[in-house]
Amino acid sequence: MGDKPAVTPDGYCMNKEPVPSTLRAINAHATGPKFSHLHGRRMAKCPCGKESSLTDRGNLRRHKQPQE
Repeated sequence: MGDKPAVTPDGYCMNKEPVPSTLRAINAHATGPKFSHLHGRRMAKCPCGKESSLTDRGNLRRHKQPQE
């Protein structure tokens, strides 16, 4: 468990850097208007194991670590 990033007191992961080579963009073009907001969203994995979307600067958004 020493490889997981630190956690704030309220349970949020403190890591901002995504794992290299896990960056991907979601193609939701053919899913219709209900899921059109997902199209083109960039996602990446955190070392804690959670997959999160990226900000404009390429950092991971604020997220909580997965429950064990």
